[in-house]
Amino acid sequence: MLRIGHNPNTNMLPMFHFLEWDNPLLERVTAEPSGHNRLLAAGELDLAPISSFAYGEHWQEYAVLPNLSVSNKGRVGSILLFSKVSLEELEGKTVALTDLSATSVHLAKILLQRFYEVFPKYLTLPSNLEEMFKLADAALLIGDPAIKAEQSRPNCHIYDLGEEWRRFTGHAMTFAVWAFPQALIRDQAEELRAVHRLLLAAKMIAQSHWDAIYEACVEMLGADRTFWQDYFSRFSYDLDPDSVAGLEHYFDLCYELGFFPSRPRLNFWS
Repeated sequence: MLRIGHNPNTNMLPMFHFLEWDNPLLERVTAEPSGHNRLLAAGELDLAPISSFAYGEHWQEYAVLPNLSVSNKGRVGSILLFSKVSLEELEGKTVALTDLSATSVHLAKILLQRFYEVFPKYLTLPSNLEEMFKLADAALLIGDPAIKAEQSRPNCHIYDLGEEWRRFTGHAMTFAVWAFPQALIRDQAEELRAVHRLLLAAKMIAQSHWDAIYEACVEMLGADRTFWQDYFSRFSYDLDPDSVAGLEHYFDLCYELGFFPSRPRLNFWS
């Protein structure tokens, strides 16, 4: 049995909605992305869709499953920076960062520091826009909290970080990869191979049964089928060459800005 990280947010439904959780190979461990990052590093998970940044922190110990990721080639719709002022005016001001992610937190820092050339102060807070705005001039939210906050129509600027990344770099952005300790290849290669097949099968079923995904999202967060159809049209759950190139560029910039002590390399399990 392998302990598998389960992300409950709507953006991960195409990976999990049709996954055979009753398969004896799978033990489900539900957590937000930051929880998966921590649990995998602590040895309390065997395999999880972790933040790309978290992979970069442990790239010498981890490997990546091929053909699986959470990627976008432009606007995401759920990686949003809400700001009382334009981003050019954030110099010296305070930005509240979600405590649910690592990739998006450092993507925000890259965009602000490298491309907008502003250096705000940062706070890490729970994902509640109203409470974050009490302490900060801008707030980063991801996943379902970001969707809910935008649906409330707050009176502020809203920036989509995937769209900003694409505008400045021309690259896709890979927010999460499926990672596992390299030792698993030695100890449980057959189980790992079987679970990889289950994950790929679940993804393929979802891609031919989108109506079920849309209905589940409407039940979870509201909105309508058209909203969710547009939302998922912007996601890729593969790990194609464009997504890999964007991830490599993200690693380059994280390293240049001092977020990593060494330049991460992608270790794909063949």
